[in-house]
Amino acid sequence: MQIVRAASFAFALAACAAQGASALKTDAIEPTGLTTQQAQQVLMIVLEQERFPVAQEGFFVEALSPSEPGYQDFGVTFETPKAAATTVLGAFAVSRMTGDVWESNLCKRYDFPELQALQAKIMARTGKTFSSESHERRGLGCTDE
Repeated sequence: MQIVRAASFAFALAACAAQGASALKTDAIEPTGLTTQQAQQVLMIVLEQERFPVAQEGFFVEALSPSEPGYQDFGVTFETPKAAATTVLGAFAVSRMTGDVWESNLCKRYDFPELQALQAKIMARTGKTFSSESHERRGLGCTDE
């Protein structure tokens, strides 16, 4: 049942990614921050930009328990049925308050114009900035910019 839910959720996310940033309704963002689904929509924009195989069968994004308050963690994998193997593509953290996206294992922060525009809208809704969450960001184990 977990796999079925993950597969259908991954399919829904791939459909959202195909729509780009417009899939995230920024007027629905609460001052308390992004929901898990909204954070995944932000992540999908990054994954698409980075040319991950988001539309291919076997691509999965799984919401994980947050390791750091203020962030939503995700595991991204790709299953190859012919090889009966699962490839881990990355572990990601998305800030619920700013939309800041990090590849947690590599401490890589994503930054490109479409994401910046979306983050500006998120921060306008939450009233937070990148600098206001520097404490939480350090909790990721990545150096502060």
